[in-house]
Amino acid sequence: MFERPLTRSEVELIVRAQAFVRQKHARTEQHDFAHVMSVVRYALQIARAIPDEVDPFVLVCGALFHDIGWIGTVTGVVHGLRGATVVREYLSAAGVRADIIDRIVQVVVRHTVSSGLAPERPEEKVVHDADGLDALGLIGMLRGLIGKEGSIEEVIRGDIQLGVKTFERLYYPESRRLGEALQRETEEVIARFRAALDRRLRQIDELPLPVANTIEG
Repeated sequence: MFERPLTRSEVELIVRAQAFVRQKHARTEQHDFAHVMSVVRYALQIARAIPDEVDPFVLVCGALFHDIGWIGTVTGVVHGLRGATVVREYLSAAGVRADIIDRIVQVVVRHTVSSGLAPERPEEKVVHDADGLDALGLIGMLRGLIGKEGSIEEVIRGDIQLGVKTFERLYYPESRRLGEALQRETEEVIARFRAALDRRLRQIDELPLPVANTIEG
């Protein structure tokens, strides 16, 4: 649940931040602005349903900026830590209190396992779960395939394993409730991918070469 309503000045800053994030994510693929807004929507939905008190400004800003560290990088390695620098500078310039900035920065840092720091506060766990939910289902799996290197078999198998782990790592029962249908869709897609991969491998091993029954010397 939300511990308080947003103030007018907070809403105005969120609107400006949203425009900033939209512009920065305009040319990204896997982590585009549509993904960012999907995470914001999931985060709001989860926060309304859980008993933990959530600060709405910290939550929305954390969700908006959660993938800003992907900008300017291909691999996204430690993008949570990279994004923390951008977030701190932006919010400091906007006049946000230092203690609030610290909390938003922690949301950005801790939403991803690549930072090596698990979520602790409710806002951190909610954004972590919201990000995970958008990785599930058909759209989530397709997003996960964009920009990956390696053979199609390697990429798909890696995405399959990641999808299963993503659902298992969700913190809140509400997140799991929202993710159940997406997880079923993910499992159906996984089964079809696996069947297609198996057929592909069999076809490679069983080439229908045009040879005679008896090979003459």
